[in-house]
Amino acid sequence: MPDSVTLDTTVGLPLIESSGGLVYNNDHHILMMFKRRKWDLPKGRVEHGASYEETALREVSEETGLIIDRMKITGKLVPTWHTTTHGGKKYLKKTHWYLIQYNGEDDDTNPQIEEGIIECRWVHLPDLRHYQDTLRPRIQYVIDFWHQNLAYVPRH
Repeated sequence: MPDSVTLDTTVGLPLIESSGGLVYNNDHHILMMFKRRKWDLPKGRVEHGASYEETALREVSEETGLIIDRMKITGKLVPTWHTTTHGGKKYLKKTHWYLIQYNGEDDDTNPQIEEGIIECRWVHLPDLRHYQDTLRPRIQYVIDFWHQNLAYVPRH
């Protein structure tokens, strides 16, 4: 069993911040990506001088191939925390999540293969249940937060 993640095991770890997005389109489908045998949402590390919002839009575009000029942040979602290892060192990672409207339908994507993303897929809301067994718990948490609080709020 992997090391337990508790307050004692995370206090004092260096912090990495990342930002990502739950992308929905004009058909009200959301964009999922398949990476390391799990369905995930696009995200990436915040670079020096970049805002969380800029990072979310950039990472969505880089990891999925969607055109950044067709995306707009329409809300902020709940952040997530987890531990990660990079270069043999353990870090605490906070991800800032945004709700991102994509001005298009189920447009073609171009998964960033060099990042281990092998597929991007537009998912209809009723079909989300088919993905639950292969979603990371933190991604399920973000989707559940959106679905319970913001999915049916009219957007302009």
